[in-house]
Amino acid sequence: MLKVNKLNSIVEPINSGKHDIRIIKTIVVKVVYGVALGLIYYIIYLQILPQLLARITQIPITIPLNKIIVYLGFFLALGIAESILRKYPISIPIKILSKMFGALILFAVLNGGILEGTIPLGTVIISSRINISPLLYTIILISLIYGFIDAFSYFAIGHEK
Repeated sequence: MLKVNKLNSIVEPINSGKHDIRIIKTIVVKVVYGVALGLIYYIIYLQILPQLLARITQIPITIPLNKIIVYLGFFLALGIAESILRKYPISIPIKILSKMFGALILFAVLNGGILEGTIPLGTVIISSRINISPLLYTIILISLIYGFIDAFSYFAIGHEK
């Protein structure tokens, strides 16, 4: 780090050593926490909820690998941003955005709540179509409410210095 000496306009290094290591350690910890947070969002919105609904309805839900990678990247980026910026007011829209993004992905993966598929039953194949949109909308609403509560907890408990 460099410090500008206003009297002489000389640039001189300050505390390069332990202070820099603490800053780097803090950043690494926040990034690791953000990655973990992004993975939790990924697991909830792209693994647990779709698989749970697939088991309940007995209709398989598949997500293409290219979309999984893109969604995972978005979740990781939002998790890292949320972690690094959590003590700043900009974290409020990022927290809300991460929950909204998860809800939007869940909506897209579940085809807007209309699940269609075939169920083999012995020698007969049954085509089925199930409308789970009321349940999906409830899940999305809970996710968004949680997002707003989480975001505005910034004001309730204060922020770290």
